Amino acid sequence: MAGRTTYRTKHQEQILDYLKSSRGQHHTAAQIKEHFDAEHQSIGTATIYRQLERFVEEGMVRKYLLETGDSACYEYVDAKLECASHFHCKCEQCGRLIHMDCHELQDIREHLLEHHGFAWNAGKTVFYGICDQCREN
Repeated sequence: MAGRTTYRTKHQEQILDYLKSSRGQHHTAAQIKEHFDAEHQSIGTATIYRQLERFVEEGMVRKYLLETGDSACYEYVDAKLECASHFHCKCEQCGRLIHMDCHELQDIREHLLEHHGFAWNAGKTVFYGICDQCREN
């Protein structure tokens, strides 16, 4: 329905506001829970998972499942940020997921399509290694 406003509960608004305030960052449900606990705002873990899944279904949040056994990561999806157009790097020590816009990798992606007929999905491509912060430590 055009012009229809979506009703949001207090917890939905709190979770969504938190994700919006940290655009470009990925959070697990446990990290979101820790944030609200630190702010002395009581939101149950089941509520957080339920709301995250609702936001995923609505297309407002993107869910990343990187490896079997890893917790899913969630990220607010801004209409201006499109994860399908850049790559991701995951630190094997701290688990941080990093967005990476790299023209050289885009060139490889185009090469694979043009010369090998393979359409590389950048949004689902994850490179594993050690991030700069962990290498410094």
